[in-house]
Amino acid sequence: MSHAILTALGTDRPGLVDEISRFIFDSGGNIEDSRMVNLRGQFAIMLLVAGTSETLAKFREGLARFAQASGLHVEMRPLQDGPASTAGPGRRYRLVATAIDQPGIVHRVSHTLRQMVVNIESLETRFTPSPYTGAPLFEMELTLSVPVELAVAQLRQNLAATCDALNVDWELRAI
Repeated sequence: MSHAILTALGTDRPGLVDEISRFIFDSGGNIEDSRMVNLRGQFAIMLLVAGTSETLAKFREGLARFAQASGLHVEMRPLQDGPASTAGPGRRYRLVATAIDQPGIVHRVSHTLRQMVVNIESLETRFTPSPYTGAPLFEMELTLSVPVELAVAQLRQNLAATCDALNVDWELRAI
């Protein structure tokens, strides 16, 4: 099996998931992993698609027609055979952080993680109303791969320093 990453972006409307999954299905492919989200009226889709090399060639040939018909900006990137990640073996953790919104939260937390060679496998952010006042709170949830040689106590200490400086409430737990 060959794999490709298919990305699509466009104005949200009912039926987009049906259309893109039909295109893949009709071409003989299979969706293995996906992330899809409506970001303030723009729908973003990222898919790991599997199929034979002939299937991926069929995707590529039909991509422009599909983009025209759907109104989506669509790109495909074939994956080379090899390791799934360049990160070494790690232990999986979930980091959840909540704060009054301010510029730089994602950057500063991700920079702290990078300095410890912690790989971010997924990251989601959103605004939610605070339980008592309804004021918007920034929430961030990350799935991390922590190197086996890194002491979790050191990770917690570095995260505490960063999050305390930003007045961010956080929780780190093993998955």
